[in-house]
Amino acid sequence: MLTTTIGKKIVQRRKEMHCSQQKLADMCGVTKRTIASYETDGRLPRDSTLKKLAAALGCSVDYLSNDTITEFCTPTKEEVYLTNIRELYGRETADEIELLLKRSAALFAGGRLSQDAKDKYFEALTSAYMACKEADQKA
Repeated sequence: MLTTTIGKKIVQRRKEMHCSQQKLADMCGVTKRTIASYETDGRLPRDSTLKKLAAALGCSVDYLSNDTITEFCTPTKEEVYLTNIRELYGRETADEIELLLKRSAALFAGGRLSQDAKDKYFEALTSAYMACKEADQKA
């Protein structure tokens, strides 16, 4: 079985994007030295940094974190959506929404809804969550 480490994937994607270590570091809120450490497999990124790396490199978190995935994977709709939520409302809110979406996914096990209908459900659920959170902050 072929494997490719997270470090090799970061180097490859960064070079494909013509991006320096410093620029990637700035995009992820870490130091150039930290990026260099990831690239040499001297250190693994935290979950929050892994998500930022995936967003900056235009790939999925699974692609970066799973050494057995050797083919480039674009981020899922959910990952893009959560990245946007994280930028707008912060990590804690994005993590809460991610957990809510994962728990709700069980509702669709074996169901007959199209992917588009499921996506609309998740968007509506997130909107309702955000409305409640905003109302709670005003109270």
